[in-house]
Amino acid sequence: MSRSSKAKSTSKKKERGTWLSAWLILIALHSILYAFLILYLRGQSNEDSPVWMAIVVFVLSIVDVVAVIAIWNWKKWGLQLYAVTTVVAIAVGLMLTGTQLIVFHAILPLAILGYLIKDKWAQFE
Repeated sequence: MSRSSKAKSTSKKKERGTWLSAWLILIALHSILYAFLILYLRGQSNEDSPVWMAIVVFVLSIVDVVAVIAIWNWKKWGLQLYAVTTVVAIAVGLMLTGTQLIVFHAILPLAILGYLIKDKWAQFE
């Protein structure tokens, strides 16, 4: 038996669990809906938002989905990317809408994800 196959056979199987799997799927959906929510709230105000803001919001949504895929595959950089995009989404959401609801709307999924992975941190590469 070679070393690489021995290492693979002795490595612990990573289990995501039902709650974490469901939450990652919900985060992906949430990020897409978040983009539409910000643009909808911005449309409710009388001010015109620059086109680049809409582009930034949709890019953040795509990057969030990429981060969720990385987290699904047990990559630490996916968690870091998701945290960074959350902070950027909060800043952009506040600039576009001016409401504190955007902060809570973005922070809650990150906080729940942190709670769900707290015992699984060693499984991330």
